Amino acid sequence: MTAAGEHNLPGRAASGDVDAFARLVREHSALVYRVALRILGTEDAQDASQEVWIRVWRSIGNFRGESAFSTWLYKITVNTCLSARRKEQGMRMREFDGEFPQLPIQPGGEDDPEAAILDGERRDELVRALERVRAEHRAALVLRHMEGLSYAEVASILDVPDGTAKGWVSRGRAALLVALAEGAEIERNLDGEAS
Repeated sequence: MTAAGEHNLPGRAASGDVDAFARLVREHSALVYRVALRILGTEDAQDASQEVWIRVWRSIGNFRGESAFSTWLYKITVNTCLSARRKEQGMRMREFDGEFPQLPIQPGGEDDPEAAILDGERRDELVRALERVRAEHRAALVLRHMEGLSYAEVASILDVPDGTAKGWVSRGRAALLVALAEGAEIERNLDGEAS
């Protein structure tokens, strides 16, 4: 879709055009779910995605077209996910329950069962490590390195200065590396005990 077409759909949706809104949902639902999945995990991603679209419907009239619709949508998605995470943490402290969210399987992995198993293990390891990264840092990291957005876009979506966005990405990356290293150490210790 062209940029002009993208800006036209939100305007039509804001004026009550349900078909235009449905098209926005179809065209952008993968983005919303992917970000929610990476920030919240499997259990909460679907609910958060639905909440995002409810918020978009309620506030589509506020979209002025000063940025791409997708940038505005990223902002609503991240804010919804961060709110859900804060609400969850306020209700109870998260404890390890042995269940981890799954990131989507890369196409073609099913052709090579061994590669698919290794990819699944890496995904699990990454998701476990991401859960240990502070929510704001995790959101910045997901947007920058998993969604491929620029620092300026990350800053705009998170509503922070560029320097803060860069710092959050850097801290998120550092925390992720520490969590991955600690996870590898635990795995080595478990393998050593099993021998």
